[in-house]
Amino acid sequence: MIQPGKEKKIFYLICLYHLIIWTIVPYFSNKNLPLDVIEALAWGQNFDLGYNKHPPLSAWIPGLLFKIFGNKDWIYYLLSQVFIVISFIFLWKLSSFFLKKNYQILLSVLTIEGIAFFTFETPQFNVNICQIPLWIGTVYFFFKSIRKNKITDWIFLGVFSALGFLTKYIFAYLLISLFFYLVFIFLIKKKINFNSLYALLTFFLITLPHFQWLIQNDFTTIYYAVKRGGLNEFNIYNHLLNPIKFLASQIAISLPFLLLGYFLIKKIKIKLPFNNEKFIFLIFSFILPFFLILITSIISGSRIRTMWMIPFYSLIGVFFIFLYQDQINLKKLKKFYIILIIFLVISPTLYSLRSIYKDSRTGYEGKKIALQIEKEWKTISKEKISNVGFSEWYAGNLSYQLSNRPKVFLEENNNFYKNPAVIIAKDIGPTLCNRKNINVKNIVYKKIDNHDVCFIF
Repeated sequence: MIQPGKEKKIFYLICLYHLIIWTIVPYFSNKNLPLDVIEALAWGQNFDLGYNKHPPLSAWIPGLLFKIFGNKDWIYYLLSQVFIVISFIFLWKLSSFFLKKNYQILLSVLTIEGIAFFTFETPQFNVNICQIPLWIGTVYFFFKSIRKNKITDWIFLGVFSALGFLTKYIFAYLLISLFFYLVFIFLIKKKINFNSLYALLTFFLITLPHFQWLIQNDFTTIYYAVKRGGLNEFNIYNHLLNPIKFLASQIAISLPFLLLGYFLIKKIKIKLPFNNEKFIFLIFSFILPFFLILITSIISGSRIRTMWMIPFYSLIGVFFIFLYQDQINLKKLKKFYIILIIFLVISPTLYSLRSIYKDSRTGYEGKKIALQIEKEWKTISKEKISNVGFSEWYAGNLSYQLSNRPKVFLEENNNFYKNPAVIIAKDIGPTLCNRKNINVKNIVYKKIDNHDVCFIF
């Protein structure tokens, strides 16, 4: 039972659970950092204004941490949980605008533990995890700006929305939804709030350098997003099949959450309070982004990958508890807690089992391979390896594990060959070292632990 006055203690406990359990479990069960973390570390070496797959923010953060802490795996697992805890803090603050009682606010946070995106998927810090606190923070400052109309809140809104956009372009679905809410307010009140221009100006000032980078780099991240969504693979059936797959996957993701919710309410009875301003706001900020991305899939035939939807679920607990706040059955809280604790135990257990027995990425012997390559390199040259290429995964791992942290080149160019370098790949063979029209002194091929390695010195 939630005793009055104990809500914040339980909130702090769930935050502590994330910081400790979800840092320790992947640290001991994974031999190697997940793919997305290695990619981010490879990109984040240079602090560019954009990268070949994504905008820059989610790479800058681990890149900065590496400069401070180096290749300590637990730092990057902890990083994800810090972002989750920040998300929970914003969620608590946002929920306080919509819910009357502290136990309701707490439940709006606890229920999202039923969404695997906030537990099982969190050890892999990537663009999706990076978005979550920025997504909730944007909604929080938007609602606060609408209510209080303070210039500082509008500026914070601009900052959070810009940083969210610089994490992943799919953040635009939230920004478009919030813009529609502004239009809705204008149609009702027939009055424009000019303070909103502070948010708009702040947004463009922060994102302008990235837009300039996009133009200079032929919109490479846009083309990647188009290709990733399958928009370059036209098939008339995709306009039907992909939206159905999308809906089916969202239902599957929501089932554990719905189970938790079932043990909270007296009876399943949906009554939508469309005359309530707060409910209307939640429709725009929570439901509309889902609807817009579904429409995108229907019109374009694109496939919406499940992991892209992580931040979209950030407000599901607030929405559910707000909708059923008068039907919460306090007598059923014991069962709710039992189910919640089962989830909190099972989730890290399943993660460990997957990492140990099934995940080839987190089971990758990155450190062992790097030591073997470094040992072989010392028999060839007295200089240190300066450059590695050309894969985020193989080269990124090698750079992360080597003591001198060589620069990762994701594309072959003349700068790569100016210093001692290593090319690492798999299933290519000696042809990996066939570099035509490249002026290099010495080049040697080695097969190391089933990897093709080309030493250039």
